[in-house]
Amino acid sequence: MTDFLFYLGALSLGGGLVGLILMATGLLTRSRYAARWRCWGWLLLCLRLAIPLPFSFPNVQVHAPIQLHSPSLERPSELPFTAGRPFQEAVPSPVSPTGSSNEENTSSSTSSSQNTPEPQPETKPTIYVSQLITAVWLLVAAGILIWNLIAHLRLRRFLTRWAVPVRDATILPLYNAMGDQLELDRRPRLITCPGLAAPMLAGLLHPVLLLPEQPLAPKELEYALLHELTHYRRRDIWLKALALWVRAVHWFNPLVWLMARAIEQDTELSCDEAVLRRLPPEEHAAYGKTILSAVERLKARS
Repeated sequence: MTDFLFYLGALSLGGGLVGLILMATGLLTRSRYAARWRCWGWLLLCLRLAIPLPFSFPNVQVHAPIQLHSPSLERPSELPFTAGRPFQEAVPSPVSPTGSSNEENTSSSTSSSQNTPEPQPETKPTIYVSQLITAVWLLVAAGILIWNLIAHLRLRRFLTRWAVPVRDATILPLYNAMGDQLELDRRPRLITCPGLAAPMLAGLLHPVLLLPEQPLAPKELEYALLHELTHYRRRDIWLKALALWVRAVHWFNPLVWLMARAIEQDTELSCDEAVLRRLPPEEHAAYGKTILSAVERLKARS
């Protein structure tokens, strides 16, 4: 148990340092390297941190094909003998009856004393510090995962009760056009959700694209649909779910919490870069204003 805790701490510390390097690289070389490359780095790092178990190869032992054995001393010439005397068999010396009875009594008393069980001290169950630390680690990690699972189930129940599929004749053709532009064979369901500040993609296995009830301007709606469908095409929600798992496993490391926040930012930047590559240069400023206004609405609602 102690070895596992040491390995978990070393893995978490090493991963946190690698995360700091990736964050520093993003700050220093943002103009030269796109955020999508950092997302690949985040993916590899999260995959390594997700399973805190050592990966080692089995030990391969090589045996020599030839084994040397020393010859046994079985020849009569090598048997011990006394110089000056011929070889004689050992003759048992006579033993008096009294001596034999004394030896038998002594041996019987010795065997009876050996067979008598000695009283064993009472052993109490001991709890080691490593076991307590492991139990706390498991409880907190399970608590974080259960909390996020409950939040997901509450959102799903809310959507089941209040969400309505989009049937607007002006939104559906635009949505299908954005899907064709991104070459998507399968697309998430498009639904409206009350109380939503900005469009968002939700769901891991069966994702849905949520739109607010308040109607958006045509260009704003086009940019929002293109942004969320790009998230769907890049499978960014899977990277975010993996980062959530890593944060739960390494909850004791503040560097991992910073890393999860950086992953959230880099996925958004990488998505914006992908959208801007599809838009003409004269629309870049309008797209940026749309994203900023959506962020401001989210901050005001939170």
